Amino acid sequence: SVLDPAGLLALSFFLPSSASLFSLLPFPTMPMLLWKHRLLVALAFLRGHDGSANADQNHPPLALHHLYEVVDGDEIVISLRGHDLDGDSTSATITKLPTSGALFQLSQVFNTHGYDPKTGSPIAAVPTIVTGKDSRLVYRRQSFDHGAFQIGSERYKRRDADEFEYTVNDGVNKEDSLAGTISFVSKENRQLVSSEFRFNDEDWKTIGNAQSNANVRHEATRRGDMNNYIYAVDDLIDVDGDMNDRRLWKFALPEKYLGWYGAWYGGTFEFTLSSFSGDYSGVNDHWVDDKYHPLNLVEIYCESCDLFKGATIAFPLSKAAKFDEQTNNYSFTMTESAGWLKDPQNTLYEWTSPSRCSFIEVLSGITSVNILGDFTNWYESVSIDNVQWVAAPSKGRYQIPVCAQDSPNCRKCSC
Repeated sequence: SVLDPAGLLALSFFLPSSASLFSLLPFPTMPMLLWKHRLLVALAFLRGHDGSANADQNHPPLALHHLYEVVDGDEIVISLRGHDLDGDSTSATITKLPTSGALFQLSQVFNTHGYDPKTGSPIAAVPTIVTGKDSRLVYRRQSFDHGAFQIGSERYKRRDADEFEYTVNDGVNKEDSLAGTISFVSKENRQLVSSEFRFNDEDWKTIGNAQSNANVRHEATRRGDMNNYIYAVDDLIDVDGDMNDRRLWKFALPEKYLGWYGAWYGGTFEFTLSSFSGDYSGVNDHWVDDKYHPLNLVEIYCESCDLFKGATIAFPLSKAAKFDEQTNNYSFTMTESAGWLKDPQNTLYEWTSPSRCSFIEVLSGITSVNILGDFTNWYESVSIDNVQWVAAPSKGRYQIPVCAQDSPNCRKCSC
């Protein structure tokens, strides 16, 4: 291999002092034995210098995040091999079981010969080492979610996607990797989480209204595209001298929308808004006390991002379809280049497009999500329905760019 300057310096130390390459040849002036000795010492040194002897610099493997589409009641075989820059073989350990589906080791006949049945012994406790070749196992999706269609069920508090966690080890590092998340969505709709408001308000609240975290109202009727929906009204009017609204109320999404949603990257944020009262002739452009405050239709906040300084990404109302009391269906793509902006946390600077790393980091640690409800300078009522976070088509172990997975929450990112 081509030597770097340090290698050339080392070679010059062990070999005869001459600028000519002919000094490497065994001329009569140098005894043959001495020449061979110096050459062997130099080559041994350079083998270590060139990296082949640096086994102690092993790269720890990564447990990548995966996403798969599975038909209800069906099963899928997946591999949990680690992403290892050294090409080492890895083993996998299940550290958290799925919420609704089930995991199985591979049967001996399938693991050895590829013949059905695929499923072997169930994985019912953690930690459990995956025994299949290439760290393969079977996931079986729940066939029918009865709780979603039963009055009084608390199924609405759970996500639509099912998940489990795992770690990997290459046999060189003593400690296992940080945990990766495997997500499974329905092949029919790819929903990660959703709110249909079938039976109740699903713990949605409002903020910025007369009472913080005030309850919304559930309406169990149909009105156009709105079928079993929630709504809220403006309970507090606080305007400046020019009749501009100083305080904005927003829908606050419940707990099931918070936490890690890295697999949402590349998917969509969808919901339907409507209104049945309010003067929308002059939608709030939001000048307050002679200062311009542009409105955001959606805001997603991550408290732990940017080294715990916090980070907010938002979709500005000016880039969305105009809301004018009519029923509007919104769908926003979840990538850094789709119109989202990041809060600079300094009023002297403009909001700018986030980097890929900062965008995925926010999705990997969501603390709060708000949707604007206060569109006018006076009283209004706004309803919301059909809220869903939809994943992009499955890419398996590459659902999230590998460059954003140096740590599970994208804290370390090289994209």
